Parts: sequence; structure tokens; C-alpha cells
Amino acid sequence: MTTLTMMRNEVKPSPIKAKSVVIIEDQTVVRELVTEMLQSKGLFKVVGSTADGTEGIELVLRLKPEILILDILLPGISGIEVLHRLRHGVPGLKVLVFSGKSEKHLARGLLKEGVRGFVNKTAPPSELRKAMEALAAGDTWFSEAYNKALIETMKGPELEVDEQGMALTDREREIAVLLAKSHSSKEVAARLNISTKTAENHRTNLMRKLGVHDVAGVIRFVIRQGLYDPTAEN
Repeated sequence: MTTLTMMRNEVKPSPIKAKSVVIIEDQTVVRELVTEMLQSKGLFKVVGSTADGTEGIELVLRLKPEILILDILLPGISGIEVLHRLRHGVPGLKVLVFSGKSEKHLARGLLKEGVRGFVNKTAPPSELRKAMEALAAGDTWFSEAYNKALIETMKGPELEVDEQGMALTDREREIAVLLAKSHSSKEVAARLNISTKTAENHRTNLMRKLGVHDVAGVIRFVIRQGLYDPTAEN
């Protein structure tokens, strides 16, 4: 009896390996609170966090986390652009968008980029925890507001332009955002370290692909895709 009891005591269940997480969120308080909440039960381990989209891409490519928590509105490149650039960078990466925006144009854009979950920042912390647990288990989690927005966008008249926008190269998307921010071709060239002629060629090509004939059309595209929010500049 004693021997059996000792054997049972020696058999210990294998500890659950915490899922690795990277957070890209521009508000320091939010990053810290989310990190504390996720790590409190040992189910998740935040291996990196940043406020900057470009730095976030580098973190994800270097650390190869299992889950990425991503805000949409970021300084520099947007969350949508982060998704676009990471699409094939980390196989198996699960992305949970944690944002205060759930407009219909964002819902469709996020779906195209392969996100696995969406939680609005106005939701209680328990919803974020449930969403993370769902992604960790291989499931998806989308808030009710996101689902409603997605249904609405399927009825929208702008789908053709959005499909054309998917054909843009990374550089063309980058230039589209700079144009929307009122940068001239010369200023775009200086920022990207390319010639003015090359910048103008990119501008011509991206407008042709979008089927627009002026900067106003480019602005409508980048706002609809969630690449730029002019209200965030104030």
C-alpha cells in the first residue's frame, strides 16, 4: 500500500505550456494591463510588446509568437498594413485585433487579411480573455459588433474598389498613405529614399489599379481600408 501511494505521488501532470504572445498597441497603459491579465493564470506569456507598427513587425518575425494582439490605429504604419506584411511571415500565427473601431470597411479588410478574432476595446476584460482562450484552442472569436459590421459590408457598393486595392504592392500602399497625408511626389521620394520619377510612377500605377483619377480617390481608399485615419492626426 505504501509503495503504491509513493508511486502515485511521484506521477505529476505535465505543466501546460503558456502560449507566446506579442502585443502591438500604442497605449502603454493598455499594453501593461493586457499583459498583466494574460499572464495572471499562466496560460499566456507576453514575449514582446511595442507601440509602433514597424517595430512590431520586426518583433513578430524575430520572436515568432503563437498569437498576436494588434491595434488598428498605430503611429507610422497602420494595423492593417502590419497584417498585410505579416501574412506569410509567420506560418500559423493567430491574430486577434483589439481595437476601438469596428466600422464595416475595417471588418471586410480584417477578414481578407486572415484575422482569427476581434474584440472591441469597450468590451469587458473577460471578453478579451475568452477570445484569447478561443484562439489558443484553435478556434475563432469575433464580437457581435464585428459580425454585424461584416454583414453590412457585404451589401456595400465599394467592394469592387476594395478588390482592386488588394493588387497594390507594399510600396504602392505605403505611397497611397503618404499621398493621403498630403505629401507631394517630391516629399514621398525624400521619405522613401527613391527618385521623384520613381515616386510619380508608383503614384500613376496605384491610381490606375484603384481606378481613381485624383488624390481624393486615393484618400477614400486608404481610409476605407483602415490604413489611415485623418481624425487621429488631431
